[in-house]
Amino acid sequence: MKKIIILVLVGAMFLVGCGSVRSAKSLYRMAKSTHGACTIVSENETDKKTEVVLHDKLQDFDYTVTSSINEISIDGSSFGSVPGTTDGFMVGLKQKVVSNVEVELNAACSMSGMHYEVDSDSSSENLLIIYAGNAGDGERAAVKCAGFLQEQNKDNRLDGLMIVAGSNETDKYYKNEHFGSIKLPDITWRTPEDEDIDYYTEMAHQQTDKNAKFLRVEKGIFADTEADLDRVVRVLGTGYPKELNSPVTFYYFESSEGREYYLCNFNYYKDDEYHYEFYTNYKEN
Repeated sequence: MKKIIILVLVGAMFLVGCGSVRSAKSLYRMAKSTHGACTIVSENETDKKTEVVLHDKLQDFDYTVTSSINEISIDGSSFGSVPGTTDGFMVGLKQKVVSNVEVELNAACSMSGMHYEVDSDSSSENLLIIYAGNAGDGERAAVKCAGFLQEQNKDNRLDGLMIVAGSNETDKYYKNEHFGSIKLPDITWRTPEDEDIDYYTEMAHQQTDKNAKFLRVEKGIFADTEADLDRVVRVLGTGYPKELNSPVTFYYFESSEGREYYLCNFNYYKDDEYHYEFYTNYKEN
């Protein structure tokens, strides 16, 4: 298996190995096109790395975009290098909007034992993480914080980011209990059950009918479906059904044509036995 992986990586290296770092002008154009008007604060170019610090005009903060050559190594052996680009815009935006309303956020989280953190992962959908002693306090603080942060949502740049609330205490696996979240631009509290409905509705729109309307949730067992147990995708940690009496959640929708159908909470291999998606009884026309 290791030999196969190495051969694939070497093949990929030949495809991209002749790449080079992007110029400062190229990074500036990319950032301006993606994030909006900006000015160059500083730039530094070498053969292996270009780094440009930019200033966002709309919300007055600096961020860094970088193009560099990254080495490919396996077990200490080098297999060439590939170019890559990193973009610090989202991290900078998160930190800026939180700092703008820091006083208000501190007041909202002033109840005993509460505190918050900014999620500085550029790929994370979380904007603010609130730690509270119970779900009620977490919800109240999240709603207040979301209101303040939504006021900073210029040009809808924060749309899709979340204010998440969880417990201070950790269990034996060092995982915080999740209370719920708010997803901007809406300032509506979502319980974990609401989050699941939103998620599977999004999946239904992507997988079946983009105009489908959510109807209800029902609990059942695998035998209630028309599925073949052998085609269930077995992914560790996902709670996939293993027997005919395994519990299954059914998310019911109404299609654009007014037909009722469901999407289940497990993945299922398609006819090619390679690709998979959430199991559904949806049929086009």
